[in-house]
Amino acid sequence: MTELRPLSPAEAARGLRRAGEAARGFLGTDPVTQNDALLVRELVRREAQVYAAGGALVGCVPNRAQPRQAYVSSTSAGPEPVRALLGHLTTYQRRTSFVALVPGEGAAAFLGAGFARTGVLPAHRYAGHAFHDVLVLVKEEPCRS
Repeated sequence: MTELRPLSPAEAARGLRRAGEAARGFLGTDPVTQNDALLVRELVRREAQVYAAGGALVGCVPNRAQPRQAYVSSTSAGPEPVRALLGHLTTYQRRTSFVALVPGEGAAAFLGAGFARTGVLPAHRYAGHAFHDVLVLVKEEPCRS
């Protein structure tokens, strides 16, 4: 299983910058267009928790309207870092509902971790001089004792 290492907001900003295009939209940020100071401020404002997971970054922000739900992101193309994050959140934070907003090409990691495609936000993301659709993916987990 992939080990998670918590990152400070400054470490997360540097890691997101290194991830380049894979980090676009990570928890609502854009490290390609935002500088480190703005990334840190946004991660803190959103109460983001970001973890190094192997060579990838994974993270979550709480849904303030639903305490057991978290929005999750990953820079990995594979599902294992996402599975590790969900296991951690379910076991230690008792979160049971997860939402990921990802561009279509970023869905494989989440679909491989058991997320279901539940909707599309048409033309929701602007990148490369064009608007792109964003997939809404959801996963429910039983609460672990």
